[in-house]
Amino acid sequence: MKPDEKRPDAWLCSYPKSGRTWMRFALSNLIEETFDLGVDIDTANMFGLIPNDDGPDHTRPWKTIDNFSYGDHQGLPLIAMSHLPRDDRFASIPVVLLIRNPAASLVSRFFHMSRHAGQFEGGLPEFARDEFYGVPGIVHYFSSWEPHLDDPNVEVVSYEELRSEPLEPFGRIARQLGIQADDAALEKALDAARVDRMRAVEKKSGVGQPNEYDRNDPGALRVRKASATGWRDEIDEETLEFLIRSLEEDRAARSLLERFGLMPDSPAVEPCPNR
Repeated sequence: MKPDEKRPDAWLCSYPKSGRTWMRFALSNLIEETFDLGVDIDTANMFGLIPNDDGPDHTRPWKTIDNFSYGDHQGLPLIAMSHLPRDDRFASIPVVLLIRNPAASLVSRFFHMSRHAGQFEGGLPEFARDEFYGVPGIVHYFSSWEPHLDDPNVEVVSYEELRSEPLEPFGRIARQLGIQADDAALEKALDAARVDRMRAVEKKSGVGQPNEYDRNDPGALRVRKASATGWRDEIDEETLEFLIRSLEEDRAARSLLERFGLMPDSPAVEPCPNR
């Protein structure tokens, strides 16, 4: 397969730090088992099986779709992952939209950019107000997807339901992306992607980052807390209020999160009158 022929058969889309690394690792193990690839999946080589496609300005060269390594395996879908807001590239082929409570994503991305990638200096309050990394980008992302939640090619799955009862939503993800697997195969892939196992793999193989990061620092690992509610212990009240106010002021973003029960809550924040 030539590089210019490499086009996704399906997309997994998410805002950053919504469980994409977990799902990439689990899906890579599922594909390896289903198609008998003979590969020992780790958190570095999984990008050759499920690459990123966020455009040239936001995709590391060794993680791009051009590096997809399995085009000669008949029936194996080319699944690309993207953090881009919704646009027409996501209109005609199967899409999984993976969503998460934005407070959890915000906290997790702060740790990622400051401790893992080393690209942000400052505290969480400053990070939350950054136009690209912080709350404005979160609001724009959810707002862009809200009108397309019921498009026939879109399957929405939340990180929270995956953490609660993973088998059923993981099966929905796999089917939407073109992977046919029974429950035993799904369970095996999820077991391979248990938090403790992924951390051990990451400490050994890394995740292909160009920078050296401290793999013994739990806050620097890509596989950090893997918790649906841990953000509550790490976000200050003022930052949480800023996040909630910003979401409340955008009808589409608020509508998406309320539909799936993912609006952050704070006793200090009064709902908007039209909520």
